Amino acid sequence: MIVASRWPLLEKAFLRFGMPVAVVDLESTGGNLYEDRVTEVALLKFEQGRAERYEWLVNPQKPIPKFVAELTGISDGMVADAPVFAEIAGELFSVLKGCVLVAHNSRFDYTFLKHEFHRAGIGFSSPALCSVQLSRCLYPQFYKHSLDSIIERLGIVVEDRHRAMADVSALCDYLEYSLSEHGVEEWIRQCFRLMNPKPLPAALPERLREQLYGLPDGMGVLACFDGGGAINYIGTFERVYSEVSALLDAGKVPFDWCNTEEVRFFPALGSLHAHKIKAELVGRYHSGCYVSAKNLLKTFTTVRFEKGSDGMLNAKTAALKNGVTDNPPTGLFANKKAARRALSSWAETYGLCPAAAGILPDGYAEDAPCPVYVSGRCDKACGRSDEQVLAFAHKLPVLDWGKMHEVEITETDPLTGEKVVLHGMGGALEMDDGLWYFDKDLPDAFKAKFKTDRKNIKEIG
Repeated sequence: MIVASRWPLLEKAFLRFGMPVAVVDLESTGGNLYEDRVTEVALLKFEQGRAERYEWLVNPQKPIPKFVAELTGISDGMVADAPVFAEIAGELFSVLKGCVLVAHNSRFDYTFLKHEFHRAGIGFSSPALCSVQLSRCLYPQFYKHSLDSIIERLGIVVEDRHRAMADVSALCDYLEYSLSEHGVEEWIRQCFRLMNPKPLPAALPERLREQLYGLPDGMGVLACFDGGGAINYIGTFERVYSEVSALLDAGKVPFDWCNTEEVRFFPALGSLHAHKIKAELVGRYHSGCYVSAKNLLKTFTTVRFEKGSDGMLNAKTAALKNGVTDNPPTGLFANKKAARRALSSWAETYGLCPAAAGILPDGYAEDAPCPVYVSGRCDKACGRSDEQVLAFAHKLPVLDWGKMHEVEITETDPLTGEKVVLHGMGGALEMDDGLWYFDKDLPDAFKAKFKTDRKNIKEIG
């Protein structure tokens, strides 16, 4: 429903955004972004100099706590016959698609919408502006910037406070007032500075703008294809739209968008699952393994046990390359020096003779007696035992991860409950075909899991 002009300054200012603007407010069963559900959605969509009104009551499919019902005026009985979110999702998505989302504490409204759309099987993202942050920038002399405080300070008349449409109208009244106080140029400048996620640069080719605005703001893999159908970039993201839009805004986008014809997004259940999907795409398209800029210059070393010219086993340190291999790394180290130190400690821990383990100092004569035996620290001249060495090879350290040599990690979508079980060893991931994948971003992904999600990690061996 198109509403009569009440915010003429705001209607003109929003034209400067270059895309429609939706001023949004949600009511919910509580403040938990993962467990609580939406009970009401209201918005005013500003487009081409006019405002259109939309609002829905929503059945949250769970009881509304008494204190929330008293605060919002929305009871279980009011929403009993209302549609569930999935039933309004298609219509709401078509209204919001391509809009800048404006809300008071936009993180709450944006995240709730993103999660509700995800449960309904729809990937959602948009540029967003938090009017709390805008108020702090425009009115730093005031301590409080809640909507209640602004309403009281400006004497805004509100009916049905805490009902979604009443709050949307009050927010628009405040935005209109702030425009009259500060002028459109300063107001617009602050709005664009504060937007998070960011809008896409106007210089992007229209074919990419449309595709990138269609990205969800969730976990997964972004693949960019050139005109010949080859991948020119592939990367993992926790919040793909937010991260890509921020990189574009900063001029640090990792892919060559001038030569990109198509972007495709592959959703994942977690960060390690995203790396596994990335590895599958690398193999399918014979692509290179792109890593994040922060890890681009990192090096990792592993140990390989190889037969020498005398037919005996020798430990060799080698740089670990990105890509797929037949076997997982045997230990993972920041450099060769760390690997050599770890080898000596490992041999001592498991009672392995340096000669048997093939880790005598470089240049040590093959027919010379074992230096450990000569020094008296070994009571017998042991024979070389390849089987004994290889039996303990998987116990070589993996960076500073303690006992985390081989692990089974379960990742779960917190909104849908979908699960995937992943097998890691030596900092690499096992693929479905039994091969192993490693790239320089994987150690950080594993370590983050060890710090934050230990309950879903099972140590093996």
